[in-house]
Amino acid sequence: MSNQHSISEEQKSSFQLYFIYLCIIITIIFIELRIFLYFFDISEWIQTTKDIDFKILIEGMDNGLVDFYNTIGITDWPPYYLYFWYFLFLPIYIIPYNVIIGVYVWDFLRLILVILVIKKSPKAFKNQKDLLIFYILSIVGFSIDAYYNNVNFLIVFFLFYSYIFLERNKKWISGILFTLATFKITALLFLPVLLIARKVKWKDLIYYLIPFFIICVPYIIFPNYFLQMFNNWLFSDEEIHGILIFDSIMWKALQPSHLMFIGLLLIIFLENLKNEDRKNLYRIILISIITVYYIYLITIVFVIPVVFS
Repeated sequence: MSNQHSISEEQKSSFQLYFIYLCIIITIIFIELRIFLYFFDISEWIQTTKDIDFKILIEGMDNGLVDFYNTIGITDWPPYYLYFWYFLFLPIYIIPYNVIIGVYVWDFLRLILVILVIKKSPKAFKNQKDLLIFYILSIVGFSIDAYYNNVNFLIVFFLFYSYIFLERNKKWISGILFTLATFKITALLFLPVLLIARKVKWKDLIYYLIPFFIICVPYIIFPNYFLQMFNNWLFSDEEIHGILIFDSIMWKALQPSHLMFIGLLLIIFLENLKNEDRKNLYRIILISIITVYYIYLITIVFVIPVVFS
């Protein structure tokens, strides 16, 4: 029996290492691609899109905190993160030549934080099928996040450790980490998932909502600041067309780079289902919905407009 257990642990460790190596390889490939682009002109689309989200973040910071929600020149999309993102991103922003040097710091920060999540996840989640799904969705999200140099890895890191501290019954720390993740407002979905998975009761929401309320006090003091952010949330890019009227807004909220975040919510939900038959059914349904939705979103909202523009 102990022998079998030992083999199982060894396989689990190898399985984990495979995805860690994959993250390292993806990071190196995209770093090399960036260096290559410094010296050679290749595809105009790659030249334009590689690291575009990082450049948008830097240009948004150029506005300063008071004008945080003003439009920026590099994109039609106005800034829509909660104001405290300014302070979270400030250490990267103040790096000299931040677009040249800071972007590599961002690369390594993403790699380190995602590796920490991958290494810790087998202790938090026991089901091997669900872990595999989580890793696959995370690798897809990680790749897209690394290409555009977006921020979704940071949301996953905060929410993952919020869940870890919740499991340790350290609810205030869990609530603070959750609040840090809400610089992108879609992180609020974490709370309904915890409720549905019965990881928290309604009365426990106080540990999450109090830190969130405190950090949002400036929006009460400066209501015009909040209204400006709210209008930015509702912005719909005319270049992104879809079948549904809210496709452009949904693209902003649930892009393919968010699959790390979606995968985390999925595994938290599935891990806490006790009935195996129900778990298998929900797993099939939810993975099917995620797959169909992202195929639809990428095709209708992105591919078709680009191809036929």
